[in-house]
Amino acid sequence: MDRRRFLVIIALIALVLVLAGCSVVFEAGISGKVVTASGTGTANVQDVSVFAYTDSSLRDSDFAKFQAGAITRPSEGSGYVATTNTNANGEFTVNKVVWETKKSEFGKTADVSKLYLIFYHEDYYPAKADATIISGSTNSSNVYVKLEASKEYTTLNITVYDVATGTAMTEACNLEYFVEGKEDSDSVVVTGGANIRISYPKGGTPNVMFKLTSPGSSWKMTDNTGTVIEHHVEEDVESGTLSVSLYMKRYEFVIPAFSGNVVFNSGDAPQLTVNTDPVNANDNVQVWLQYKKAGTADEWKDFDETKSANHMTYAVQTTTGNNIYYNHGQFSGVGNTDDYTVRINEESYSDSFDWTNYNGKNFSLNLRVVFGNEAIVKEFTYTNNSNTNLGNIDFTPAP
Repeated sequence: MDRRRFLVIIALIALVLVLAGCSVVFEAGISGKVVTASGTGTANVQDVSVFAYTDSSLRDSDFAKFQAGAITRPSEGSGYVATTNTNANGEFTVNKVVWETKKSEFGKTADVSKLYLIFYHEDYYPAKADATIISGSTNSSNVYVKLEASKEYTTLNITVYDVATGTAMTEACNLEYFVEGKEDSDSVVVTGGANIRISYPKGGTPNVMFKLTSPGSSWKMTDNTGTVIEHHVEEDVESGTLSVSLYMKRYEFVIPAFSGNVVFNSGDAPQLTVNTDPVNANDNVQVWLQYKKAGTADEWKDFDETKSANHMTYAVQTTTGNNIYYNHGQFSGVGNTDDYTVRINEESYSDSFDWTNYNGKNFSLNLRVVFGNEAIVKEFTYTNNSNTNLGNIDFTPAP
């Protein structure tokens, strides 16, 4: 063999070796669907994270971590190649998976490869699946996975009551609730009540703790007897629906507008007959409120707003046919008007109430109406259920 032919043969062998060592890059897509059991059938599962791997060992290692709750995202590594999420129909698509090989199944034109998948959603047990993909294809509907629910659900129908009245609160407060086993609490602003859906591990019966607060206001959380508590606990909550009653008690009292009529002498009756004087001794008399200092036998103090308002008794005229009548000694708005509001709390008029022993549902204030001077007074006890119309107050001397 001459030298020239030998060199040609060597060159051909080298070319073959070079071509044999070249790798080829392929790509493909894959799609599928994720469902869960629902009644006698199945339901689509939305927002499932689908993680695609080309390395089975890395996938299996990560899957064990997903099962243990150690991770919620894949580990970094060359074998993890893509991620996507299921839509409202439970469907997912990985548009493009690229791989390189020196030993393609069909030479340079096509190849077959494997994908290793993990499916993760916080409300279901993680699942895995293997899929065969063909290059240049979308591999449509190649995967069908059925997830098993990992959590139970309970709907809490919560009502927040004003413990004094037994009716739902009309003021907003913050409700913090903590499901046993969860690291963090959740909170929601409620006015009167709310429906809250909670979840917990399947088969569990957790305790749920509730805490009501109303920052900047005078409301405090209590039990149904009116005793202040830090929190309320519902024990052994099961799946389904649960009604929860919570209570708040107000630590501020607003004095209402008191009304009535007064008679200082029976000769000046509150209702007079036709053509009598429109004004008599029962009218134009100043009227205001005082309170008895808590813990004292007979120490009375003014509600300054009511005295400064200079409320006066007055006559009300009515006409029946040709007859004119006058109701004398009327009073109204004493304690609360458009011009002022008397608020009793632990800072304002705090000595009017025994806050230390305020353990029940209701409050009670010792008040009196003062007419003209402090020698003419009408004492009464006011609670949150009292009538604000004091009726006819008769100071007529005994015969």
